Amino acid sequence: MTRGVTVPLPARFGLGPVEVTAINGKTVRMVAPLTQSKFSSDGGCSATITGPAANAAPYVDLTCHTGEKAVFNKMKLEVVGIAKKAAVIRIRPKK
Repeated sequence: MTRGVTVPLPARFGLGPVEVTAINGKTVRMVAPLTQSKFSSDGGCSATITGPAANAAPYVDLTCHTGEKAVFNKMKLEVVGIAKKAAVIRIRPKK
């Protein structure tokens, strides 16, 4: 994936589309709106949850290094690799 790419996710994951906002060296930054009132994470990538605000839905801001994983609700996200201005990100259901 490259910066600006948006990946839609199944509604059961509780997140809206994941958008890659920056790729720098060994770090990729992504944002995704939260679509369910319950949200859980078991670590891995650095995550900041913001909102909701008066005119904005809540969202999660992720910063992940190569090889880091994060599990959100029923979704597992892994940054497989980063090269120049592209990243390989694996998204799948949590087992």
